Amino acid sequence: MIMDRLKLPSPVRVNVVPFVSVLRDDKEIQGRIIEYMEELRKIQGFKFFLSPLGHQSLLQDSHCEHQDTDITLPLVLSGGTELEVLEFLALQDGPTLILAHPSDNAPAAALEVLPLLAADGHVARLIQATPGWQDELSRMLNMFCTRIRMKSARIGVFGGREIEVMQPWRLTKKVREVWGPRLVRFEVDELIDAVREIDPEEAKDVAFEFAKGATCIFEPGEEILEGSAGVYLALKRFVQEYRLDAVTVKCFDLLQPCQNTGCYALARLSEEGVPAACEADVLSCLGMLFIHELTSQPSFMANPAQIDTKLGRLLLAHCTIPRTMTTAYRIRSHFESGIGTAIEGDVKPGPVTMARIGGRGLNEIFVARGRVIESDLSDDMCRTQITVELSDKAHVNHLLLSPLGNHHLVVEGDHLQAIEEFMGLFIKESRIFV
Repeated sequence: MIMDRLKLPSPVRVNVVPFVSVLRDDKEIQGRIIEYMEELRKIQGFKFFLSPLGHQSLLQDSHCEHQDTDITLPLVLSGGTELEVLEFLALQDGPTLILAHPSDNAPAAALEVLPLLAADGHVARLIQATPGWQDELSRMLNMFCTRIRMKSARIGVFGGREIEVMQPWRLTKKVREVWGPRLVRFEVDELIDAVREIDPEEAKDVAFEFAKGATCIFEPGEEILEGSAGVYLALKRFVQEYRLDAVTVKCFDLLQPCQNTGCYALARLSEEGVPAACEADVLSCLGMLFIHELTSQPSFMANPAQIDTKLGRLLLAHCTIPRTMTTAYRIRSHFESGIGTAIEGDVKPGPVTMARIGGRGLNEIFVARGRVIESDLSDDMCRTQITVELSDKAHVNHLLLSPLGNHHLVVEGDHLQAIEEFMGLFIKESRIFV
């Protein structure tokens, strides 16, 4: 199945600023810099620029090339550079990665710098250029890029929930303050009006793609499929016009006016790199966006429908899932209403990570390793159903005793360490339940 992506990420620009003692031999240092730049430019997904030596960078005007980069990477090549690094970083905003040469007293200089930065509230991490440093640097750069992208992201919120952790204006403020994204709010009626304006021929083409990929179509007829496609096309236009990076829709408000659902629309947007959540659930949408930026993968937003504390298993269900997470899917009607379309997907067994953002300060996260195991489909719950066995049975008890909310997210693979590391780096006073 080939999907059109709404957004293609461009390489992240990294400004490399070398720091070296004036006592070192210039020719030797220049050779060292060339070697590092050659290695750095092999790292995929990033574009590395070389700036003048640290003391020279301090003297550059605002038109210096590195002012137009996303991340600054101090490259500490020798000892005797502590003050110079600190003076340079005093002019930089945001967290910092430091790459240190493994000898020539460079690690010692970097270790002098780190506690001083920490005492001043500056987030910094040190990577020593020992064997394998390229992989470690790539991983940490991705972590920093996730933070950058989250701070520039825009989440479209269509409608609002009756039950929320705080008032809408306060939630908007808190999401921006803690995680970075801006919430852009719309009335559901705006989406409904946009659905009615969709060209029927365009909707037919999209409906054909939806139907063609399914192994079977049960309740919905051709007209319903086209109506479902219209919801997707309308949402896609909002994404493009308002530069939205993720969306969440109070989808039950579409049922009567449109006689259809948002299940297909949300699934397809998630497949195309725009995380999309049901029920105007801002925190689930925020979590889906975070997971996507951190892992480049979509996630399945679902209700814990059954919880087995003895076996440490959860049955999770919802009427939509990104089709890229399935091995096959069938087109059904929406479970609760019998209206529109829904996706009944098969998910292959294998390791997954469960997560949920919450708390009054939005600085808490539940995260657990697990494994999808095969399960039978039941007709008395939402269409896509997966059974997840958690690695630690205590996590299942935690969900019953101190849940952060109903909806939980499932993403393929083991991402617990990356999530923990991000929270520790960037979310102040974070609380992680693992």
